[in-house]
Amino acid sequence: MSATYERTLPNDVRALGEAARDVRATLARAGVDEETVYAADLALEELVGNTIRYGYPEGGEHSIRVELRVEGEEVHLTIEDDARPFDPTAQPEPPRSASLANASRGGRGIPMVRRMVGDMRYQRTRDGNRLALVLPRKRKA
Repeated sequence: MSATYERTLPNDVRALGEAARDVRATLARAGVDEETVYAADLALEELVGNTIRYGYPEGGEHSIRVELRVEGEEVHLTIEDDARPFDPTAQPEPPRSASLANASRGGRGIPMVRRMVGDMRYQRTRDGNRLALVLPRKRKA
C-alpha cells in the first residue's frame, strides 16, 4: 500500500513531536513493519531535532518541510530546511572510547541513522538544506 504525508513545521520541538506521531501513524496505516517505522522515527527525531537545536544560531522563526512517501518496497523521507548549511552525510563517526566513563556525550545520532537507512543524500539548495533518505521497507508478516 502506498501512502504520503507532508507538513511544514516551525523550528519548535513540540511541532516535531506532532509530526513524528503523524509519520508513525501514516506508516502504520500503510502496513510498514515496526523496524522500518522505528528507523523513520529515529531519522525524523534526530535530523529535524538537530536542525531545531543547532541550525538556527540567530534564533527567530523558521520552517522545516517534511515529506514522506511509501512506494512499493521503499519509504522515502525528505527533509528541507532554511537552516545554516549542514551535510549530515559528511559527519565522521565519533571516536570509540576505551570505556563508558570516558565516552564523549553526543555525536552518535547521525551515524546511527546512516546505519539504519538504505540511502542518504544531501544537497545544499538556493533555499537551504535538502536531505533525502530511502529506507528499505519490509512487509508485515
